Amino acid sequence: MDLTFVTECRFYKTPDGKYYADDMSYTNSLWERYLKEFDNINVIARVFETSEKFDESFLVDNVNFCPIHPFDSIFSFAKNRSKVKKGLRKYLSKDTVTIIRGAGPLGYMATGICKQQKINFGIEIIGDPYEVYAPGVVTHPLRPVLRKLFTDFQKKAVRRASAVIYVTKYSLQKRYPALSGVYTTFASDVFLNEKKIATQHKKISIENGKPNLISIGSLNQMYKSPDILIKAVKLLKDKGIQAQLVWLGNGKFQPDMEELAKNLGLGDDVIFPGAVSSDEVTRFLDASDIFLLVSRTEGLPRAVVEAMARGLPCIGTNVGGIPELLQKEVLVQPESAEEISDMIEYFLSNADFSNNQAAINLENSKDYSFEVLDSKRSDFYRFLKTNHK
Repeated sequence: MDLTFVTECRFYKTPDGKYYADDMSYTNSLWERYLKEFDNINVIARVFETSEKFDESFLVDNVNFCPIHPFDSIFSFAKNRSKVKKGLRKYLSKDTVTIIRGAGPLGYMATGICKQQKINFGIEIIGDPYEVYAPGVVTHPLRPVLRKLFTDFQKKAVRRASAVIYVTKYSLQKRYPALSGVYTTFASDVFLNEKKIATQHKKISIENGKPNLISIGSLNQMYKSPDILIKAVKLLKDKGIQAQLVWLGNGKFQPDMEELAKNLGLGDDVIFPGAVSSDEVTRFLDASDIFLLVSRTEGLPRAVVEAMARGLPCIGTNVGGIPELLQKEVLVQPESAEEISDMIEYFLSNADFSNNQAAINLENSKDYSFEVLDSKRSDFYRFLKTNHK
């Protein structure tokens, strides 16, 4: 049986006919998960034609693409709404299982068409638009409107679904509950290969040189709070702690963050390698002393689990699914450079505490191995296969 998969992710088609994902999370390794249960995958998504050169690690060649008329904003979506709907009507069918990831403009419209055409579908809830559009996270002039709109979209989409899988154990379920009697389960969107789990945890020992800090996240939006983390590094420097921060991920705000670091006198202390391959992510993590994710909003973040799996001590904000991953002692409030700076200083001056956190993280990361989560996902897929019409 085939799978039709609707996603808000952007893909790019190059002149040689190859397709590349905008996000490393949507490359071949993601689709391999579904290919264990389905014969073929038809991905309904925005596809932008480009002559840009891509790292081959972003190549996607194990699915069939069903390109939707591309749009890059809520305004262009509204302008091309009829073309987008026409594409969805063309591709959605009772002949395949349908899974819709999230409920952005494309996903929400797809749930409405499925309801009209009596197509049963499953929905994957991987994030919280209420938090994504919270004050201070984005600066869009319509932020309050978009916050309400997309939160309502996701609530309605979940109520339309035949089955729901959440990436959190508790937090997303509270805001986006399914109807009574609907099949629900949870499994992190993170899938760890056993080879990515370190054999021993990191032992922090900063006696010589700079402590190496690392964070990972797209810079297309500001909800990962790179600005706050850079300011925390500045506070450390003011205290005489010469830390180096590596930020993995690129996006339109990268030049602004580079400029911020330069203006704060951190030009040599904050490094932006850009988007890198999965193997490079592992290499950077292994070269680091502390991982930080100080987001203003989150689902259940892959980056934290990957850092835990490499045995790193981690610091995170008390938002979304992060408290499901990290001990409460290492959580800080969002948008507080002072709290972040103080926590980093505490980690550096209390090696036993940091090493214990690293050991706990490594052990807990094993709960997110592919093998552990696979059974939950498989049950979800099999339910949809049995009830897809």
